[in-house]
Amino acid sequence: MVSEVENVTGSLGGVGAGPGISTAADEDVAGLAAGGVRVEGSAAEESSGRVQRTRLEAWLFRPAEAPREVSPGQFALLVSADENFVWVDLGEYTEGALRDIARPLALHQAAVRIALLPWQRPRVDQFDGQFIASVTIPHIDVEGYRVEASQLDLFVGPNYLVSAHKRPLPFAGEVLARASRSPHLVRLDAAFMLYIVLDETLAYYERLNERMQVEIERMEERALRDTSETFLGDLLRLKRFIFALGQLADQHREVFAAFLRPDFAFVSGHEVEPYFRDLEVRLGRLLDVSLATREAVNGAFDIYVSHVAYRTNQVIKILTLVSTVLLPASVVLALFSATFEGVPEYGLTALFAILATTLAITGVIVFSFRRWGWI
Repeated sequence: MVSEVENVTGSLGGVGAGPGISTAADEDVAGLAAGGVRVEGSAAEESSGRVQRTRLEAWLFRPAEAPREVSPGQFALLVSADENFVWVDLGEYTEGALRDIARPLALHQAAVRIALLPWQRPRVDQFDGQFIASVTIPHIDVEGYRVEASQLDLFVGPNYLVSAHKRPLPFAGEVLARASRSPHLVRLDAAFMLYIVLDETLAYYERLNERMQVEIERMEERALRDTSETFLGDLLRLKRFIFALGQLADQHREVFAAFLRPDFAFVSGHEVEPYFRDLEVRLGRLLDVSLATREAVNGAFDIYVSHVAYRTNQVIKILTLVSTVLLPASVVLALFSATFEGVPEYGLTALFAILATTLAITGVIVFSFRRWGWI
């Protein structure tokens, strides 16, 4: 019997590979591709053509004990006891590897199908006694101004959390370190572990934003020296790059809001709810900073335009000065080259008169320009 599945976020219609998901996902992918973002494919697409080395780490957390690694064969027994909590981190997996983990933990098949699909926008789906939350992890190449959006799927159930990702998780070590030293993990169970993972996800986005701010400062310094079209192209690529990061972060609004809904019982309660409310506030601050970062790119562009205008004005100023200085000489030479009866046109007297007049007028003009601060 197939159980009912509810899409909490409402971002995509249906579960599995049905038309609702494919249509919405195609639109999301097309929108991101227009912004220069590459999205990962399905598990089968990502594993084809290369040697797949699935990385599996499983940790058992118990009261008053240090975390220790466990094997998949122990999962079913361990999660059946309330005093245990198991975190499974599955990286660069194949479809078979994910299904091997799903069996002992009784992961819902619809949730497994969601994880195996190509990238989708962040979402939350709940099933019978468990749910899956999908978030986007950007992998960036700052030098090439490229972003790849990968999906982190979090399977959450009683006494366990499975984090599945087709690309290496940049902050897996930080998650384990926080979970190891947190006294609340076993008591608050999977909801608190979910909070730790999402909190580190936001911290990762914040670190990327800081890197972008450093890159913007570098571009602003470059704008004072470089007026070439190459710089303008790099600046426009950086702007699109930062916009793509902000777009990926903004897609998590519905997910974080879904955790605070009264009918979402998995994270309800006076002990857990404040943690997730803090996540929503932190996401709001992240989006504000992301918007400010995008505006800072416009500041770098303004510096570039001002520098180009200044260089142009300097060129025009020099040409104007040269034209002004040469104008009296042209007039004098034109005047003395005219033929008047009785005037010694080509004698030494006329030559010295031409030179003296030209130098005198030019000297007066140059002296006046320097006195006025024009040169």
